[in-house]
Amino acid sequence: MARSVKCALIQIAKLSAKLASDEQFRKKFVAIIGDTQTGTNKRVLQMRALLRSAGFKSPTRVRILNDLGETPKTIISYDAVDPVSQSGVTTSFTYQLNPGP
Repeated sequence: MARSVKCALIQIAKLSAKLASDEQFRKKFVAIIGDTQTGTNKRVLQMRALLRSAGFKSPTRVRILNDLGETPKTIISYDAVDPVSQSGVTTSFTYQLNPGP
């Protein structure tokens, strides 16, 4: 069964609040995004494991972008279904590291 839009938005709100309030979680989250020695696929698996261990529902999609010349960032997406219009919706959360000096 597909999750509702409300459920997806709650997951994103909880993630935002946890990143703002839990320093240990934020450090792990940032370390995965900023790790340039590990391959992208492994970092995506690490991010999914971190989210699961923190009690979040598994996201539909996790992307970690760390191209040359770009500031590293992650996009966490949840697919959902709007019960009124019966249409598919994707809600996303983007977290970007601060650019260096």
